[in-house]
Amino acid sequence: MKNVLLVTSPDAEAPKALAYALERAKETGGELVALAVLDPEVVRRLETTLAQVGFVGEKVSDRVVETVLREKRARAEAHLRQVAETATKEGVRCRVLVEQGDPSEICGRVIRSEGIGLAVLVAEKPSWLTRLLARSTAVPLPSLAGCEVKVMDE
Repeated sequence: MKNVLLVTSPDAEAPKALAYALERAKETGGELVALAVLDPEVVRRLETTLAQVGFVGEKVSDRVVETVLREKRARAEAHLRQVAETATKEGVRCRVLVEQGDPSEICGRVIRSEGIGLAVLVAEKPSWLTRLLARSTAVPLPSLAGCEVKVMDE
């Protein structure tokens, strides 16, 4: 029995990726582990960019980072609750994880600790604002070594 990892954005639903992950979890008799990673570096880059263009001051920028991370966590938790409800309706056991830190390290740790046989990654098209304010937040594939990887466009 191999578990399936669904790595999803805290900001967007991924119905195709979820359907694929659920299908594969049913096939293997495994559990779905749904993971959203909050990368503080992305928010720090946003803070730096806003400060450089004079949009926020130093004192305000600390609160901006804290507020953005809190909002991202709340959205991730709500999104993953929906994922868990869908999995339950489909008869698949599901655990949800919202973690903050380096996506590569977190994904590698979860793959090793949760007996992951397949990692389903959601590749979403970033908005123009995201492209302007933040660099890529892609998870390097070496951190996913040891399991099959499927990248799904949404």
